[in-house]
Amino acid sequence: MPADWLPERLPEDLEAERSLLATCCAPGAEALAVDVTGLLEADDFVHPAHRAVFVALRSLLDQQLEVNALTLKDALDQDGTLAKVGGFGGLTELLSAEEVGRPQVLADLVRRKSRHRALVRLGSQLVRQAAEEEAPPDALIEAAAQDLFLLAQGDRKKKGLDHIAQVAQESMVRLLARLDGQGSMGLKVGFSRLDALTQGFQPGNLVVLAARPGIGKTALALNWLLRAALHQRAFGALFSLEMSSEEVFNRLLSAQARVNMKAVQAGAFDAAVEARLLGARDELLQLPIFINDQASITVRDIQAMVDRHLAQSNQRIDLLIVDYLQLMSSPDSSRAAKQNEATRIGEISRGLKLLAKDRGIPVVVLSQLNREVEHRQGGRPQLSDLRDSGAIEQGADMVMFIHRRMAPVQEGQEPDRTAELIVAKHRNGPTGIIPLFFEGEYATYRELERDTG
Repeated sequence: MPADWLPERLPEDLEAERSLLATCCAPGAEALAVDVTGLLEADDFVHPAHRAVFVALRSLLDQQLEVNALTLKDALDQDGTLAKVGGFGGLTELLSAEEVGRPQVLADLVRRKSRHRALVRLGSQLVRQAAEEEAPPDALIEAAAQDLFLLAQGDRKKKGLDHIAQVAQESMVRLLARLDGQGSMGLKVGFSRLDALTQGFQPGNLVVLAARPGIGKTALALNWLLRAALHQRAFGALFSLEMSSEEVFNRLLSAQARVNMKAVQAGAFDAAVEARLLGARDELLQLPIFINDQASITVRDIQAMVDRHLAQSNQRIDLLIVDYLQLMSSPDSSRAAKQNEATRIGEISRGLKLLAKDRGIPVVVLSQLNREVEHRQGGRPQLSDLRDSGAIEQGADMVMFIHRRMAPVQEGQEPDRTAELIVAKHRNGPTGIIPLFFEGEYATYRELERDTG
């Protein structure tokens, strides 16, 4: 079986590449060249000489240096790529190609050929892998979906400048709706003081919810998911890397039925409790909540699933929750996967932020705190307590902590169930502290009045 499934000839237009470079490298064309080169990457050029000249051209533009045959020769020489062009003689010959009046048209053509080549390579790779039958079909399909997504994302990054009128239209619709009393500008999660403080979770925002293990960050996130679905019919997606789908459902069921699930699982319930469980189950079945419990998952995996859901149902996700950050995987090909943990977490955080921004949805990611918080007087978390804090804090639009007093409980005493939701960072609004009450038996939180201890 041949290892190479590529056709003999890939889509290309070498003359278009030459004319485009000659036009952009012409004397006095620097401003035009900046616009055109911003639409392309070096890999969009087929010929090695053309790629080398493009890289040299972009280097000169970045340094705001004059572009001519001599400065290009010097840049190529410093890069060690002058030989690829055929020396100075080859460079001048390339630059003598016919110039065009509208290089953007050629840039679009070069980019289109490049995308066709990428599709051919992806398709041929998939054909070869499928024929070899070494990988499961589902794995091949998932990998192909991820590759296609990344190819599409590459073009989204080429977005140009938007006139303020384009930006204003959508923004004013939302602002006027707000003034008319049609609700907040973001997604409400059913906690009145939190919704008032944040104006709802905003589209495109990355929200970090952090706490030490056992404090109840998963419970709070599930409360948000459930209330958003109940009260706003918000389509929510939970990616649970720690708990199974069944465990997640049981928690939601316990919260909705207000039944102690541990007692139920131990068989300590009567007909009345059973009726409440069945009623809560029927209510949950009507909600637009989706769960994935894949233990090893990357940002690309999540992107592919979100896109596939949209394609299959024509319904976008309104709220995405990841539980939790430190358990997420990096692609094997990622440099960060081979580096330290802070670098890896930074890459994942940036990926989740891009996902939120590109898809226009709020992404809530749960995160662990380091142990330093346990040694601090009062134990109240702060931003530096985030594990790999720099990377996480930088990408987050909002950072919240759950703080509970975990003092030992004497026999016969009730544990202190009061808690605080600390909004420690809010890029677009105020910070603050919201009193909560933890109902552990129901895996749920509720808000307290401000004056409640």
